[in-house]
Amino acid sequence: MIGFLLQRYNPTNGNSYTARRMEDEMETNPTVLVVDDDPSIVEMIRFGLESDGMHVLSAGDGGEAIDVLAHNAVDVILLDIMMPRVDGWMALMEIRNNAATADIPVIMLTAKTQDLAKILAFKQGVQQYVTKPFNILELSARVRSLITTRIHGADSSSGEGEFRKIPVRKGGRTVLLSIDDIVFISAKNKSTYVHTYENQFLVDQTLGEIEKRLLRENFHRIHRSYIVNLNCIKEILRVEGGYAVVVTDRDETHIPVARREIHSFREIVGI
Repeated sequence: MIGFLLQRYNPTNGNSYTARRMEDEMETNPTVLVVDDDPSIVEMIRFGLESDGMHVLSAGDGGEAIDVLAHNAVDVILLDIMMPRVDGWMALMEIRNNAATADIPVIMLTAKTQDLAKILAFKQGVQQYVTKPFNILELSARVRSLITTRIHGADSSSGEGEFRKIPVRKGGRTVLLSIDDIVFISAKNKSTYVHTYENQFLVDQTLGEIEKRLLRENFHRIHRSYIVNLNCIKEILRVEGGYAVVVTDRDETHIPVARREIHSFREIVGI
């Protein structure tokens, strides 16, 4: 991972006169990073946003975006998916995994119209998804809406995903397990199990119900009987006719990728 040296201002922390001035500046003249390998798209967005009083930075791919973020305070990121070298998915993962940039709102700006791409984007923490071609006035309004939401502390997902625990059975009790502790989830003999690094818990939900619950998290259903935490994949194995993943539980469990899920899986992990 690439480390960031920049310490960003968090608008929820400051209540002094200086903090309020910074909030006003962010809301009035925000800085937007546009990441796209098409110069004509970048310039069109730059013209539209600067006409609305915004400051625009640009990058031609995900690698350049990471470098820009390391040296500039950015309020919103407009991120394309298909780019050379470092694509949008890789850049997004880097942004979300770094504390200095994890809270920056991201609008995924792409020609991809498939529902799968939208679902993957939301799972990776994207706030909004805009397909090309788009209306620049609408895009500008979306940017300002995200900035206002961020400053005033509202959740752009309307509260969805705030409670990040799942009830599981432990002996004769029901306990709440943090989503971050889950390595994978499996279904067997009409029962559903949640697996952590060293334990297995029975849950009173179907795999489909849990899949819906984890829609905005970094989980993906790679097989009709398995949902995996994408951040807990240690290795991807090429097997006859497809793939299998090795996850980071104590036993380094091997989980097959179903044939019908291969395309979406490859797109998620970038292979």
